[in-house]
Amino acid sequence: MDPWRIPVDRAKALRLISPLCDGTVAGVQQAARRGDMAVTAALTQTIRQDTWSGVRVSILSPSAGEIASNWFGFAEHGTFGERRDLRDARTGELDRLNQQDLLQPRRLRPDRLRDAVEDYTGAFALPCAPEFAATARLGAMEAMARRLEHVGSTHPQTLAGRAYEHAEVLREVAQEIHASLLPLTGEWKAADSTPFDLPAGLNALRRLRDALTSLADRADEAERHVNPWALRKHVRDLDAIDAEIRADLAGPRTAGGPGPPRPRVPLR
Repeated sequence: MDPWRIPVDRAKALRLISPLCDGTVAGVQQAARRGDMAVTAALTQTIRQDTWSGVRVSILSPSAGEIASNWFGFAEHGTFGERRDLRDARTGELDRLNQQDLLQPRRLRPDRLRDAVEDYTGAFALPCAPEFAATARLGAMEAMARRLEHVGSTHPQTLAGRAYEHAEVLREVAQEIHASLLPLTGEWKAADSTPFDLPAGLNALRRLRDALTSLADRADEAERHVNPWALRKHVRDLDAIDAEIRADLAGPRTAGGPGPPRPRVPLR
């Protein structure tokens, strides 16, 4: 079928990009409740028919209506990656011709856009509940594990030859975190992420760590049905993973032991 005859699936795009970590997609909009405020996200159209360039996020008050809104562009936040061989990938536009290629879980890179939306909405409404913020970032751990496996297969001496080991530990910790969060979130799907560079992955781990720390503090105060000790153990595990990967990235070691400094390896 002619792709121009198939309208852009805006609901699918919102589910995959998931600008609101605790949001639910209904129709062509994603919405979340934050205290007495509502937060909505919807794709924004360009002057061209059925061509979409970003997401508009609005904060709604029950008494004052819309109190703030902002636009977050796909191009500005690298949502479709940096490949140049796809039509409109460079300009960050989604249309009928490229949607089949772009709307794939491992094709999108929505983490920067999600982080920007989270920072913005936190200035006007309660932040996303930490259990949902943490669950949404579990996909970043899987994406980082895939990146580490790729680095291990293409440059086996990088990270002191321990890329596969780091990937295995990341997946084990992600499974443990998921089990700890399950009583609070149910089977809430983690937002998937395409493999990204390791520095971005480490930043995602830090944000996950912050969400787990916040959740542990709330569990202490409210005596919720979650074990704060287990959450703090996850935080320590993430700190250890972060420290080990950073040390292996910075150090001159190789799988064979100390030696001369290694040449810089592209980790993207």
